[in-house]
Amino acid sequence: MNPIAVSEERNKLKRFYETSCDYKKLLDAHNRGYLQPYVDTVNRYARPGSSILDLGCGNGLSSYMLSEHGHRVIGTDISLFFLAEAAQLQNDKLKYQVCDVLDLPFADRSFDMVCSNELIEHVFDARKALTEMMRTLKGGGILVVMGPNLCSPFWALIAIASIIAGRDGRYIWAETCWQAIRWGCRNLILSLKKRFSSKVTFLYRKPDLEKASAGGDSDSVYYANPIDLERFLKAHGMRIISLCESPTLKGRIVARLFPRFHLYISMVSQKNEDQSI
Repeated sequence: MNPIAVSEERNKLKRFYETSCDYKKLLDAHNRGYLQPYVDTVNRYARPGSSILDLGCGNGLSSYMLSEHGHRVIGTDISLFFLAEAAQLQNDKLKYQVCDVLDLPFADRSFDMVCSNELIEHVFDARKALTEMMRTLKGGGILVVMGPNLCSPFWALIAIASIIAGRDGRYIWAETCWQAIRWGCRNLILSLKKRFSSKVTFLYRKPDLEKASAGGDSDSVYYANPIDLERFLKAHGMRIISLCESPTLKGRIVARLFPRFHLYISMVSQKNEDQSI
């Protein structure tokens, strides 16, 4: 998309997040059980009493859960509508703030940890978002980026198995077996090209907001994948600690064998003390 089209789509997406009651219901369904793997991953790498910036926190529950571990947390989201009910959760160790990940209102090297869950796939400029995350991170600090790997070919295999079993495929992406096969082939080819290319190429799509309230990442704009993130972060001096993590045994096996093709991104990296950004 050209810059004007990107700006228009970005504003449209922002308005959607600021007004959609149905989408907010979808976010509110992300309960403690849903968010626990994210919170556990962040807490595993956090020092006691860390200052944490939780980006794209939606209804604020993930930030609250992190604060329960004794950390000082600022939870942010682009939508005041999403955060409206979170104000009552604030305390000495937990604050919420409405802001855009592409232009964070925090000084350089402000936080021990910067983390996000299911955010990166919703930003039109992943480079800028990652740069802002690194900028606000202290030297030696930890960056955690989690979310769906929208380039994983394994999504298609799961959709095909589900359809064969008489259940629904993956909404939007693979609602029929033929659609799933095409999606899987596309993702496999794309991931292999990225894996063996020396360039970082962030690919974007136009979000389908008419179907976003039903889930399925139809509101995503960036084809998020760990290969892009790994290469970009390394190029800017970050040290990759973990390419992929999973709370389940099956997930850990896949993460060990195919860390860049796993269904989910759960990348942990560390900023060097003398890193310029």
